[in-house]
Amino acid sequence: MPNVDATKIHQGPGKLWLNVNVPASGSRLLINAAGEPTTGTPVFAGATEGAATVVLTPKLESVSADQVAGPIDVVMTGEAASIEVTLKESDLAKLKYFIVHGSFSSGTDTGLPQGSQAYEEISFGGVMAIPKTSVAVISARRDAAGKHVVSQLYQAYQAEAIQLPFQRGKETTYKVKFEGLADASRVAGDQVGKVYRQT
Repeated sequence: MPNVDATKIHQGPGKLWLNVNVPASGSRLLINAAGEPTTGTPVFAGATEGAATVVLTPKLESVSADQVAGPIDVVMTGEAASIEVTLKESDLAKLKYFIVHGSFSSGTDTGLPQGSQAYEEISFGGVMAIPKTSVAVISARRDAAGKHVVSQLYQAYQAEAIQLPFQRGKETTYKVKFEGLADASRVAGDQVGKVYRQT
């Protein structure tokens, strides 16, 4: 009779981290017991709504022959990997990571009303190089304190159109989607990203 192992059933929120270190081939993103990356200059993306979804998609093409009705084999012709999440914090210092064609600045404008002259802004418009970063979703295991499931894209860009709905009845949220790119300098099988679970 098959056994059911409840410790293998994962349930818990994922935290999105930006600008995380890219480990050497064969290594993993290092985190502490709280699930925070321990090297580099990682940025926590903030509060989220709903699931942080990691999508891993091999692109497969069937091989067929005129002599048979069904496919006789399958080959991998590509792959796609992404991390999708809905964010809730409208802090422009964080939003700058998601508006890929914009520039962030802050300062003081004496033309604004007294007491409200400090500002932060993102300006946009024009053709720019698209920034790339390494991103990770880190989710704590509910059955083992200090252990996590870590999903990382080594080199990714934010591909989702940013929509900022302003309304009285609900907080402003916006979706982001990081698409993974291959790093051909890494070994085959470890060029786009990694998912690991601490046991």
